[in-house]
Amino acid sequence: MRKLLLSAVFIVPVILMAVALLRYGKTMQPVSQGRTHIGRENITYHEDRSGNLNAQELFNHQSELLIPLPGTGDDPNFGFNPHDIWLRFQVKGSEIPWGTEILQINNPLLNEVELYEVTDHGPVMMSLTGDNHFFSTRPIDHRTFRFPVSFEQRETKTFFVKINAGGEQLLAPLSVWTKPALAEKDALDNLVRGCYFGLVIFVLLFTLFLYLRLREQSSLYYVHYNLNLLLLQLSLGGYAFQFIWPNNSYLANISTPVFASLSILALLKFSQVFLQLREHFPRIHKGLNFVGYVIMFNIGLSLIGTKETFPLSVLLINIIALVINFAIIPVTVMVLRKGYKPAKFFLIGFITLVITVFGFIATNLGLIRNEFYAEYGLLIGSAAETILLSFAVVDKFHSFKDQALQSLKELNRIEREQNEVLERTVNARTEEILLQKTELENQKEEILSSIRYAERIQRNLLPTEEDMKSIFPDSFVIYKPKDIVSGDFYWVGKSKLNGVVGPAHEVSLFATGDCTGHGVPGAMVSVMGCNLLREILQQHPEAMPHEMLEEIDSRMKQTMSLQEGRNTSDGMDMALFAIQHDTLELRVAAANHTIFIWNGDDMISIKGTNRPIGYSPISESTPFKTTHHQLKKGDIIYAFTDGFADQFGGESNKKLKLSGLRNLLRENIHLSMTEQRDRLLAFLHTWQGNQEQIDDISLIGIRV
Repeated sequence: MRKLLLSAVFIVPVILMAVALLRYGKTMQPVSQGRTHIGRENITYHEDRSGNLNAQELFNHQSELLIPLPGTGDDPNFGFNPHDIWLRFQVKGSEIPWGTEILQINNPLLNEVELYEVTDHGPVMMSLTGDNHFFSTRPIDHRTFRFPVSFEQRETKTFFVKINAGGEQLLAPLSVWTKPALAEKDALDNLVRGCYFGLVIFVLLFTLFLYLRLREQSSLYYVHYNLNLLLLQLSLGGYAFQFIWPNNSYLANISTPVFASLSILALLKFSQVFLQLREHFPRIHKGLNFVGYVIMFNIGLSLIGTKETFPLSVLLINIIALVINFAIIPVTVMVLRKGYKPAKFFLIGFITLVITVFGFIATNLGLIRNEFYAEYGLLIGSAAETILLSFAVVDKFHSFKDQALQSLKELNRIEREQNEVLERTVNARTEEILLQKTELENQKEEILSSIRYAERIQRNLLPTEEDMKSIFPDSFVIYKPKDIVSGDFYWVGKSKLNGVVGPAHEVSLFATGDCTGHGVPGAMVSVMGCNLLREILQQHPEAMPHEMLEEIDSRMKQTMSLQEGRNTSDGMDMALFAIQHDTLELRVAAANHTIFIWNGDDMISIKGTNRPIGYSPISESTPFKTTHHQLKKGDIIYAFTDGFADQFGGESNKKLKLSGLRNLLRENIHLSMTEQRDRLLAFLHTWQGNQEQIDDISLIGIRV
């Protein structure tokens, strides 16, 4: 019931906003009664880089200075331009709705707006306003720029308008409205934006309550994010200048990049803490810390607010926001793959925001011609992201609760097992006095039980059949320990090519290993080998196979040589493969291993470096190397330890050897991978007969 109530608290405002948009959305169609859009075909422009051109000079030389608009789309769009832009446009009284008209420039972020009516004698100034002037200078009290104009039914008027955004996005959507139509449009606009601001304020208060109750750091950063997001949207929409600081031009100019920087910084810190990047990916965490310092530097540039620093700060925060929105998605996917479930809502929220950002850019470029989406698409995407991130915060607390309950259950289980062990120990001690033989048998059984438990642990570390099939669908595995536990192991993993996300850039890895000895000692080394492969792949996902072998060799030597001046001969032979899916390139590095590859015509072999991993008398100057081999569809890779080839059997009771194994594989190459495995096991059973298995046996076949 609590989950249902909590979900309803978030979902109900969204449903209400969606219903309102569906109900009133038609009033925002590009062409409607009471409104005439001034398209690019009626507009020419001039970019004044000197800033010294006046309206009379433009009037005198308009045929020389004015040119058609650049780019695409219906509305003038000059990007992040710090210069003065002069627009010339005509409005025909016969083409506009009859009544009291209002000329609107639908961009609240213009620093300078000068409107002139062009007469036969020259331009006459109608208004001088913008963010560089008090809000009271606006002829109509509104967050956008509106000017009263009047037309006779057959009258055509020409206007000049000078605009400057100081380096922010310089858009100038022009239209002429009647008062009733504009009132209807404002009603919908206030409804949509009111729903959005109400939603953000609600989430802000809700997360503040969570932080005050739980004192969790990510909630505090999310409070900061929502607060700065609210102030940013108020600034972008012109509400801040209209209602909060109407007589402060400095705040009106710098508020957008400052609050944008603060919101991105808060979102960045929230992402780092929420996704636990310090623990999961420390290098990425350090990289995002550096980005945070760049954002703080950008805030300083914005606060300086000069003609040189302000455009740079606007451009820089837009680039940073775009990069972070795209970069955080693969990072979240990586965290999700580590089993961190609260990241799912986080991922969906960022994907939603990125999609709306793409749509917003597309509307600016004229690729999507939907006025309603152009004006409200980014608000809708931001609202969806805010809701989903709130779900993520709540889901994280739910996950914490589940973890706490699981930890409590685990503690109870450990206590129960300890009591059981203590009870068994007391009974065993008592029985030792009475029946020494029984005690010895009990000890033997305990040892075997421990070894069988070790076997379960070892098999849990190895890839399951589902794991193997998910990465290599057409493959087989033969794994036969000599004793209960094995010194052989195999391993599979996945990585990305140069960090690029997408199935076409995936690199699949697999390895086979043969550790010194067999039984329990070999099994302990094999566990170390599996863990080292997993750790190195996580820490160095783009490492080449030979680099991974060198790193495993180094770490094993450090682990096995804990006492000064003392070395052990423990080590392993290993073959490590990496298959790049889009090119079918095989990269393989091997230590004392030979690999077979069936290329459709013949069985070729690749020999690894004549050097084991771990302590070896062989010179350290013999490095591992990566061999590149181009595969094609249908090729088969066979990786194996020496147990199969070294097994005694047959009529002469001799070893099968590598040549015999090669011939055996070639004889069955026409079969499916499942049939090959069955044939190989049947052969091994017949070949071995009553002979003892002399070593652990591992053989893996993979068809690409």
